[in-house]
Amino acid sequence: MDTELSEFKEALRACKLVVVTGLRRYGKTSLILTGLNELGLNYVFLDCRLLPRPVTIGSILKLLASELSRKSWASKVLSGIDGVSISPFGVSFRRADYGTLIDVIRALSSKVLVLDEAQELRFFRYRLDSLLAYIYDHTDVKVVVSGSQVGVLYRSLRLKDPNSALYGRPYVEVRLKPLSRELAREFLIKGFEQEGIKPPYDLIEEAIEVFNGVIGWLTYFGFKYARLGVKDLRSMIEEASKLALEELEHLLSIYGAGRVRYVEALKIVSTLSKARWSEIKRGIEAKLGKIPNNALMNILRNLQDAGILRKDSEGYYRVTDPILNYAIKHYLRR
Repeated sequence: MDTELSEFKEALRACKLVVVTGLRRYGKTSLILTGLNELGLNYVFLDCRLLPRPVTIGSILKLLASELSRKSWASKVLSGIDGVSISPFGVSFRRADYGTLIDVIRALSSKVLVLDEAQELRFFRYRLDSLLAYIYDHTDVKVVVSGSQVGVLYRSLRLKDPNSALYGRPYVEVRLKPLSRELAREFLIKGFEQEGIKPPYDLIEEAIEVFNGVIGWLTYFGFKYARLGVKDLRSMIEEASKLALEELEHLLSIYGAGRVRYVEALKIVSTLSKARWSEIKRGIEAKLGKIPNNALMNILRNLQDAGILRKDSEGYYRVTDPILNYAIKHYLRR
């Protein structure tokens, strides 16, 4: 991803807010960390998936403390903040309030704050766009925001909403996509060469076909083959699909009783490989009874925003991830 990496590094040099988007396992985290390390920048990396729901000031500060405790420079920049304790055991905060959070962020002057999978902050009582606008206007901190649920992330950031606190602030977006077939082949071959092994050419081609250029799944395949000695591609697919299913179930859990309709929509799309709106509606109604048009529209929009479905130019809905599609078809329970 030389082009995307160059775009990211240039964005960091030029702008205070960088948004990195791409579906799960497209390599966002690796790209961000590689760019930061190559530029020699000090940063704090917060994986927002680790925050419990609902997100609180206390949980964010706890995650911040854990990350800052790993930084050799943290004690110096935090030493003057009231309510901060620094000991041989790490950083802790005596108060869990918004003022402490702002004080800590202000202390990160000239550093980079990374909010990975930032769409999880939609469960925070404070608006993400307001917090980022404050950081943008009143600190010297650069912010990198990434998200795999692209639609959800943009609804949280509200970058194009005139009523948003962030509206009008310059930002740069770096978008990641699956590797082309040629780049996926080059990625695997070079990786295996570094490991000193040479898998059968047919196996590499089959893996490229199955994992469809998703760099995270290609890395998973390479690691299992080279480091763990797993040679059976089918067993890898089965294990990977169960990982994907676990993540999907976590997402679907927020819909409560509405989960059954989401599951039915996904089963229809997966079974047909691609499906139009009318086909999904007929399928749901055949199983579950009448569904209002606006309810189905909300379901499909939410699944698109979450990066699970995409709608192509011909109006067909498809599952974005090939392994997730397999998991939905074979393991997702109604």
